[in-house]
Formats: sequence, C-alpha cells, structure tokens
Amino acid sequence: MSGYVKYKHDQKLKNLDKPFAYDGGKNLIDRLINLFELRSRVELGDLLGVTPGTISTWTTRETTPYELLIRIHLLTGWPMEYLCFGTGDLTQLKKTTTNTHFSEQVNEVAPPTLSYERGVLQVYTIDNGHLAPYEKIEATVNLLQYCKVRGNENDLVVKDGFDLLFINTREIQVNQGRYLYKVNQTHQLGMMKLYPDGKIYLLEEEERYLVDESVTQIVGKVAATLKQTPISLIRPRGYKA
Repeated sequence: MSGYVKYKHDQKLKNLDKPFAYDGGKNLIDRLINLFELRSRVELGDLLGVTPGTISTWTTRETTPYELLIRIHLLTGWPMEYLCFGTGDLTQLKKTTTNTHFSEQVNEVAPPTLSYERGVLQVYTIDNGHLAPYEKIEATVNLLQYCKVRGNENDLVVKDGFDLLFINTREIQVNQGRYLYKVNQTHQLGMMKLYPDGKIYLLEEEERYLVDESVTQIVGKVAATLKQTPISLIRPRGYKA
C-alpha cells in the first residue's frame, strides 16, 4: 500500500488542512509564567525579549506566537502539545521542572527522540571580548547543512542580541562577508573584504581599516543568521488588515 493511500484514509489526518484550536492570549501567557517559574508578565516579557505592549497585544488578540513556542520547545525539551494546548504527557516536563531548574540545565541537550539524525552546536555570547558558553542547541542535520555548518565541536553559534549567527570555522580565508575574529585573544564580529591590492580590510559604515594579519586570527565566517521574527509581524487568527 502506498503512503498516499494509507494516509488518505487515515481518520486522524482528515482535518490536516484545518488549524487546531491552539491556546493563545491569557491562557498561554499564564502557562509560560508557570513553566518558567516567574512572578509577573513583566518578567516574562523581559525573559522572552518582548515588550509589555506585545504581551498586552497577545491578550487582547488571543495571539499564539507559534515560532516562539517552537524555540522554547527546542531549547527546553518541554512538550509542544503542552505548550500549545496545556495537555499531553507531562513526565518529561515534571522531570525538567522539579529535579533540575531550567537555568541549571540550559547547557544540556537531551538525546534525540526522533528517527532522523541531529547535530549539536554550542551557543556563545561575546563577553568582554571572550567567548562565554550560553547554551547548546540541537537541530536536524539537514537544517545545519542549510546553515552551512556541520554541528560538531568545531563549528559554533554566536548570540548577537536576539539573533543567532552560525559560524563556519572552516572558512578562515577572507573573501567578503561577516567574520568572527580575534585580536590579542579578544573576539569581535565585523565585515571584512579582500581588496584587489591583496589586502584585507575591516569595513565599518563608510570607513575601512587595514587588517594586520600578523595579530588578527580569523575564527570563522558567519555562514547564516537566524533572526527573531518581530512579534508585530505575527498575525493572530482571524486578523484582517
């Protein structure tokens, strides 16, 4: 039996073209406050990097921030069913929230539970010029290949504000693009370009500065950037312009 015939008659998939009744607004906000063990919406907004106005908009428009829930799921392991509906198997959820506080286990990555292969990348922040471990993320190998990284101990991710910069550490020969580099063990990010005179320049707005290759080490090139979608661009269900 072909997959088409098999799943075409599967009753569970009859409504695949219809959206589920995901929780949004107050119910979802209260659930996230409880999961993160917070005291207020102000703390939730600060933790998620959104403004109080955005939290208020979620309430009045019954908004479900789907992409945000996916990121929370990937970073914490909390079940998507519980995040979206408040139902499902809470065994793993209870284990996460009672035995180990989330802040104590952000650098841990649970073993893959899906059938396809995954890779793991360490996320860093640049703290006073030094790479400081922030958390680890896992993703499918296909996604990592799309981001032009391999997901091993060599490649890494740098958190720049709310963006995640995937650094390909095999690209250390400057051509043109944004690079992670260090001078005297101080890490920085910057746009660099190899000019026809055979020299590498650091580009900042309208200025360019000659790179001293004797003291500058190229760590890798920013191969891809995962940007946070502004909440204002997420349209709630039933939204009409």
